[in-house]
Order: sequence, then C-alpha cells, then structure tokens
Amino acid sequence: MNNFEQEPLSEAQQTLRTLAEGAIERLKELPQPVVRVSGPIASGGYGYEENMRRFIAAQQKLREQGYTVFDYFEDNDDEEVIKELDVPWEEVMRHYHDPILKTGFITTVFMMPNWQDSNGAKWEHQHFLDNELEVAMVPEEWLSA
Repeated sequence: MNNFEQEPLSEAQQTLRTLAEGAIERLKELPQPVVRVSGPIASGGYGYEENMRRFIAAQQKLREQGYTVFDYFEDNDDEEVIKELDVPWEEVMRHYHDPILKTGFITTVFMMPNWQDSNGAKWEHQHFLDNELEVAMVPEEWLSA
C-alpha cells in the first residue's frame, strides 16, 4: 500500500464516521459560536450517574449564560450505538470526536473538575491547546446538587 492509499475502515469505524457526519450536520445548525463541556463521564470523577448529573448541570449553567452548548449525544442515540460497537475509546476519539472537533465550529471547551481523570477529556483538552482555541474551567460551585 503506498502513502496515498488509506487503509479501509472497519464496519465499526465507518459507523463512527457516519455518526460524526450526523453530529456535524446538527452542529452546523446551531447558533455560532458553540462551546463544549468536557470531563469525566464513564471513567474517573464520581462514577457515571454523578458525572452525568454534573455534566448536565454545567451545560445548563452555560446555556443560562447565553452560550450555545454542543453535546455530542443530546437528542440522538449516538451514545447507545457507540456503546454497542464496543470499540476502544481511541477509536471513538479518532473516528467520531476528531472529525467533529476539526470542523472548527466548537470554539471553546469548558473543562469539568477532575477532567484529568478522563482519557477522552485529556485528548479534547490537548486538541484545543494544539489549535489555539479557548480552554476554560467549569467552577465547582456550578455543580452543587
């Protein structure tokens, strides 16, 4: 295989790319600029249920402040499809999250407390730094129950 040919995508990778295309279409329809919340959900932090509660609280607080917040999984079944694929998180980042972030539509990431506990959040944080995009922190007081 020469440098100009790309390895064919597996069925799971193609599914992730197709889901990313749908997410990008949803993202294009949002009022710009768009921000994203990133932090531990499935791993690290406080466990899945509490991580989700905190994540949603942060998104709500940002929306109350007038931000357009993009959540990859809001109002669709992408998360369930991705879970069923049972692929390593690196594959999800490479074939789903990466194409979405590379659009440039998401201009700021708000990092949750304990974001360093999440491989995906660390990857997103680095993407924003590498592309000289804004990185902000979610204050803990936004997340009180």
